[in-house]
Amino acid sequence: MTRTRGHQGTRDGERQSSVNKLIRFGTALLPYAVETFPPELNASTPGNPVTATLKVVVGAGLTRPVRCDRLTVKLRIGEGASAWTGNRTALDSGVIGGESPGQGDGWTKYDGYPEGDWQVFEFEPTTTAVFDGNWRLTLNVFNIEVNTAPGWAELQLVEKTSTSGATSDKVTNAQVQKAPSSFVFHSLHPRDLMVGNGDCATLLWQGTQDAAYTMYWSDTHEELKFGPDQPFGEWQSPELHTPTGFMLQARYTEDGKTYERTLTTTVSVIKPDLELRHLTVNGTLTAKGAVTAEGTLTANGTLNANGTLNANADLNAVAASRTVRIRDLRGPYGVTLRVNSNTEFLANNSVTVNGDLNAKGGITATGSNFVRIRELRGPYGEPLKINSHTQFLPDNDVTVNRMLETKGLLKLSGPTELLGQPQSWSLTWNSSRTFTAPTSGLAIGHVYCGGGNRNPMVTISSEGRTTRASALKFNSPERLGYETAVLGIRKGKSCTVEFKDSGGDSGSGWKSAWFIWIPFGAGSISL
Repeated sequence: MTRTRGHQGTRDGERQSSVNKLIRFGTALLPYAVETFPPELNASTPGNPVTATLKVVVGAGLTRPVRCDRLTVKLRIGEGASAWTGNRTALDSGVIGGESPGQGDGWTKYDGYPEGDWQVFEFEPTTTAVFDGNWRLTLNVFNIEVNTAPGWAELQLVEKTSTSGATSDKVTNAQVQKAPSSFVFHSLHPRDLMVGNGDCATLLWQGTQDAAYTMYWSDTHEELKFGPDQPFGEWQSPELHTPTGFMLQARYTEDGKTYERTLTTTVSVIKPDLELRHLTVNGTLTAKGAVTAEGTLTANGTLNANGTLNANADLNAVAASRTVRIRDLRGPYGVTLRVNSNTEFLANNSVTVNGDLNAKGGITATGSNFVRIRELRGPYGEPLKINSHTQFLPDNDVTVNRMLETKGLLKLSGPTELLGQPQSWSLTWNSSRTFTAPTSGLAIGHVYCGGGNRNPMVTISSEGRTTRASALKFNSPERLGYETAVLGIRKGKSCTVEFKDSGGDSGSGWKSAWFIWIPFGAGSISL
């Protein structure tokens, strides 16, 4: 839509309207809608000249008869921001409508002529026309070679009209925006024209990425921010339950001047929610979907809700049996259902909870004393607390997929299986290896010396703790040297194993070492 604004103040508190809406300024008796083609005007550039058509629709929505003897359209001519074009000789005009009796019996358009900085186009009916809101006249100015200066192009609409007596001239001043060529904004549309009730709509458009965008819908709006989660030219609405109109406004600033454009679109909803002020049903009311009562809902007869029945106020059943049969009982959308009185479930009636059961008091099982729970959790973000002794009966396993932490004694009365599959590696002399423990476990280093005056050593380090084992061969009396070092490693911590000398002869001969990893649970490593 091409935005328009007037020089003079509005009458009767009316705001200035945009394209396709009525505009009235000053003393004008007739309503006007000003449009251009293309709908959004940009100033020309040497490489991209813009040619436009101006269309003025007269008389739509009029509520009282107005007599008219002449209509005049004036365009500002020049190379400045307030002018349309510098080439007045290329302009031409036309008129559509007003052929019937009472509508002017045909209108004549006259060739345009210069009047200072204006180019003037006059249109006259054969006989006095009477605008009464039941017909409209369209005045066109063609071949507007838009100049290169962004700004607000001025036009004047002069009507010779009256409601009674002799007609006289009345002037309406208006402007149409010429944005810079770098400001592009068009093609707002939904990816799907219709979505399901409760689904979201995706809106798409094309435009200048440097502009600021605001999306309006219902009684709210959102300043759009683009990034990885919201790519430019794409926006997802909240869940829709009724047909919804959207308006996207783009604001672009260049050389200290701000230009605005607005596009609209609508998304339909399959089986939408329906909001009524009053509804009287003298017979049976059958609701296959949801029924929401903001006030009092009184059923003197049969009320069948095959879907959800939402009563935000009182629900009174005045029938003889005083029985309300409900297939599915829920609170308002997103709100918890509250039962504010003692509730008795009659004998032989089960209660099934498919979602959460939140009890702020106690839950007591007085039947078979069995409570079967598929998944047991504490409040969101908090650990589950069991505040009594818990016994797991024989032949029942307990599986913990994450950490098992005991702040007291962990007593194991039966056989246990804590260790995972051990792994072992032969170490290379004068080398170092490091790994990160996938689970807690034991790091074991074993070193051997079989030659004289040798002193090999294995060192294990983790979290600032170190243990060493060195094996010195004794020559008198002669015997081989063996030593072992052991260090507990915590889950997720780094561990380093070194095989070097602590003294004696250097060289790799007569020296051997092995490393053994014993995980507590499943936790193999690569070394």
